[in-house]
Amino acid sequence: MTRKIAFVLPSLVGGGAEFVTKMWATEVARRGYDVEIVLLRAREGEPNPEGVRIRHVAKVGAGRAKETRALREYLLTERPDVAIAMMTRANFQLLAVVQSLPKKARPRVVISERNIPFAESHHSAAHIFARDQAYRSLYPKADAFIAISHPVGAVFQYAARLRRDRVWVIPNPAIAKSGIRLPADSWSSGGSVTLVVPARVVAKKRPTLAIDIADHLAPVIDVAVQYFGVGELSEEIARIRRPYPIELKGRVENWFDHIPANGVILLPSAVEGFGNVLPEAASRGVPSVVGSTAFGSADAIVPGVTGFFARADSVEEYADAVLRAARLPRSAPETWLQEFSAENSVDLLARLIDSLR
Repeated sequence: MTRKIAFVLPSLVGGGAEFVTKMWATEVARRGYDVEIVLLRAREGEPNPEGVRIRHVAKVGAGRAKETRALREYLLTERPDVAIAMMTRANFQLLAVVQSLPKKARPRVVISERNIPFAESHHSAAHIFARDQAYRSLYPKADAFIAISHPVGAVFQYAARLRRDRVWVIPNPAIAKSGIRLPADSWSSGGSVTLVVPARVVAKKRPTLAIDIADHLAPVIDVAVQYFGVGELSEEIARIRRPYPIELKGRVENWFDHIPANGVILLPSAVEGFGNVLPEAASRGVPSVVGSTAFGSADAIVPGVTGFFARADSVEEYADAVLRAARLPRSAPETWLQEFSAENSVDLLARLIDSLR
């Protein structure tokens, strides 16, 4: 019998989680499941993935109470076999609603997390306390938990008190867009390096740290910095003047096709749940550097093969890792990269769904 799967999230307009939802829903539908995407606060211009129905249960500004009522009505009326929440807010709403349903009307519930919120420090103590209590009271009620990386799975297993047998680590389909292809240009640092920062230009990504690292490198090697992304700190970066080039490229969809021949990818984020850009860079044979204390990126780099970790959160350690990465041979480790293919990601998701019969 065809199983009915509902993906639940706020909107399909956004970043990584939204892309993964569209890809997962489309591929799961192609495998014969009856798939619907349920949007809790739909926006104008929502995309419509092929072979997947879209259900707008509420609009932006409707308020959480109305979203929750609409989601409850949807579950009672449509009766999906499995409901998969794709983001923290959707996780909380779906779990709370399902607990209010008659037992016979409850779908199997899968929740997912793509970040490590416990490592973030910009919230108030009251917010953190309420959030952590919600994790511990609601998350154990899910039938399965999807983590984007092993560090995310381990952290939530402990912090939200999840049963070990309900935690699934499903690799992000990070190379679904890039594929695996080495560019024709030969790799050559040539005594110079361009620090390529493919991330939103926002505080949590610490874009100015790239300038500090470039300053440290400038006395020993010709250096430049390129940013692929936009954000609230774009204007601040644009005002910085240095004797070496600093370029803001803006948001470029296939940024990995525009990496200069002497490029080293630098991800200076304070925290990452994974870091899609790291395997995307590896798919082009370009080495990367990310901080060990970003946690989730432990799954996204093979040290000494696709790049290096900065072993401590200091400019000196980042700079050392950049110099070591610049000396790596240009290669794309295909067997490892296949872990982040669309096919492997959906295979694992389908196995999870089938395990919930």
